[in-house]
Amino acid sequence: MEKVSIITVVFNDENNIKSTMESVLSQSYQHVEYIIIDGKSSDSTLEVILNTLKDIATTTREEKSKDRFLRECVKTSNPNFSIKILSERDSGIYDAMNKGIDLATGMWCNFMNSGDRFYSKNSITELFNEYQKYLNRGGVVCSIIYGNSELIYDKNHSKILKCTTKEHKYKHHFIHQAAFIDAKLMKKYHYDTGFKIAGDTDFFVKSYRNGERFLHFEVVVCSFNLTGISSNLTFQIFKEDCKIGYKYNRFFPLQHTFTYLFWIIPRFAIRKILPKNLEAKARMIFGKKRQ
Repeated sequence: MEKVSIITVVFNDENNIKSTMESVLSQSYQHVEYIIIDGKSSDSTLEVILNTLKDIATTTREEKSKDRFLRECVKTSNPNFSIKILSERDSGIYDAMNKGIDLATGMWCNFMNSGDRFYSKNSITELFNEYQKYLNRGGVVCSIIYGNSELIYDKNHSKILKCTTKEHKYKHHFIHQAAFIDAKLMKKYHYDTGFKIAGDTDFFVKSYRNGERFLHFEVVVCSFNLTGISSNLTFQIFKEDCKIGYKYNRFFPLQHTFTYLFWIIPRFAIRKILPKNLEAKARMIFGKKRQ
């Protein structure tokens, strides 16, 4: 059984970090390295993290200074489940994610950031069982395997978003949290910290363009909270999407501007004039069914 590294990035999210941690800690998959990167939160996030682990993990190493805290633990009930907590300042989400990549020793990396969670306790097991069946049938080794996602609009509205097997020429057609990425590939590229929101898109498009193999399975991997930084419409997202597309097609910004002005903005405007409960229901019913 191959070890997987699950990386959670968090900053000042004391209300959501515990549920994310619990979804990772409850996974039935046995060989897990869980890495939590805290951007030196000023609220009680780090305290929540340590309290969540207090009775279920044994500390094997600890380093503590004014600017940096590192603790390594092993889950008491499973010696093959290791945990690393790093708390120090970073320059943004992709810098924090890169810190997690540098600490990872597993063969695969997954990013399950604070507020998101695995769909079920068997999510990792089911995905890798399907991948193993594929390999047993003579399938080619892949660099990125991914599944479907549950989209959470609010506490009363959610739906399953199925991925497609479209080419990932300008964007990736799956939720980042639903993907497991070859750790060697992650350590080769890392995330470009010049991006604030679309660093994952840049990574996946670059990987696809460089010939890495992607493979989709009909397994629901994650529950994705649609209130995150990249879930709202901002000019920053538009700029970063154009920046990525322009690398491969100089006409992409023109095409994307048309889509942005006449499809994305009108849809977003309609959503925003609806009451919150109706907005969530409308997005669930009329939003895309496939990524």
